[in-house]
Amino acid sequence: MKKIIAVCVLTVWSVGAVNAQSLGARLGYGVELSYQHLLGDNRLELDLGLSDFAGGLNLAGTYQWVKPLEDNFSWYYGVGAGLALWDNIFGLAALGQLGIEYNFSSAPIQLSLDWRPGLTIVPSVGFWATSVGFGIRYRFNK
Repeated sequence: MKKIIAVCVLTVWSVGAVNAQSLGARLGYGVELSYQHLLGDNRLELDLGLSDFAGGLNLAGTYQWVKPLEDNFSWYYGVGAGLALWDNIFGLAALGQLGIEYNFSSAPIQLSLDWRPGLTIVPSVGFWATSVGFGIRYRFNK
């Protein structure tokens, strides 16, 4: 099973790299592979990972509105959905996201810090474990 998951992750990572704005990792309750794709002035972020909190796999997707600040900083907010699989239980959640990022001008590196709260819909309605995450990504375009 782990080999199948590894092959799926590498396939998604490779295909995503073709059209990505940035690829990297997001560290929160676990480690996630992070993919960002520009959509005009905004973007789509997909994070696929192993969750320490739930002990399983999770996928989070958010549409983000990005607002520039000064000195290579931007802030962003977004809405989306999350899927999780742990202990043979399927979870579905509505997500929000609020964060700040720094894009280095001398290197194609992006650092981010964000908060991602959620409301679980399946298996029961309730507050999802809030995730605070630190991201580091390689930017393909400046």
